[in-house]
Amino acid sequence: MTDVGESHTASLTTPASSPTRLVAARRWMFEVPALQVLVLVLLVAWLLAIQPAFFAPRPITAILVIASLLAVAALGQTLVVLLGGLDLSAPGYILFGAFVASNVAGAARVPLLWSVLLVVGFCGIVGALIGWICHRYRVQPLVVTLGAGAALAGMTLLLADGNYSSAPPDELRRIASLTGTTFGLPIPPIIPIVLVVTVLAWVFLNRTGAGRKLYATGINPRAADLTGVRTSVVWTSVFAASGICAGLAGMLIAAFGSGWSQTVGDPYLFSGLAAVLVGGTTFGSIRGSFTRTVLGALILTVLSTIIVGSGMTEAQSRIIYGLIILAVVFVYGRERHVRDRF
Repeated sequence: MTDVGESHTASLTTPASSPTRLVAARRWMFEVPALQVLVLVLLVAWLLAIQPAFFAPRPITAILVIASLLAVAALGQTLVVLLGGLDLSAPGYILFGAFVASNVAGAARVPLLWSVLLVVGFCGIVGALIGWICHRYRVQPLVVTLGAGAALAGMTLLLADGNYSSAPPDELRRIASLTGTTFGLPIPPIIPIVLVVTVLAWVFLNRTGAGRKLYATGINPRAADLTGVRTSVVWTSVFAASGICAGLAGMLIAAFGSGWSQTVGDPYLFSGLAAVLVGGTTFGSIRGSFTRTVLGALILTVLSTIIVGSGMTEAQSRIIYGLIILAVVFVYGRERHVRDRF
């Protein structure tokens, strides 16, 4: 009996053992995008092993520019995913932005500033309306954004009236051109722009009250309401920002390709969402961020380069993308949601 009491007392006074290395590593992986950095380094090493010619300024610049365009297109989707939703209207915004860049700023010679304001104003209003409807009537964003995206695409094609031959103005094309320069350096302006946006997004999400309200709304909207967060404003603002980011991405994509087509925005629906998920941002995640999305965009761009260099077909590349997304969801989707921890 004395032995049992002594052992029980020892168990109370002995400090708890530290977490195993596996648990600590898993926790660290959730807190910082270490896994994404490791995967990116391995993919770059693989690319250089099979295609040593890519280790040159021009191919590296091309990869960074393409990844930057994907990151811009996925910025708004990142915010929506953090909110716990999904924006399927991104292709419609991108199509409208490409149309304005080519047919309005390019063919009609409307000043670039006014063209940008047109995209920001129109896409922001549409996005805000979508966010308000979803929150006010408790409608799934999947349904509303799918219909809005189709309506946006149809309206844009109607305005274009079959004119897909126009090109954006030179001052816009220089931003995304592979031969563009920044302050005299041979760096396309789109690359430092994305770096600045990444820093600003990190500051917004981690150091401002608005960012904390966004996380709180995504984690538990009911609790956020009870603490005084106006979740309707959060939803409206996030979807407005998503529309603006996608519209501006459409202008840059048209500038990079020196034109546009009816399907210019379609590839960015899947790849944009994939960049968000591969980066480790899951729905209503407390640790998601645009920094992770940029890493996801880099991973997908390098992987696409490897696939093209290896001569794989489109079907094979889609299988690879799907398996990668499933693996990421398996890793990050198993994290217990904050609202279920208490």
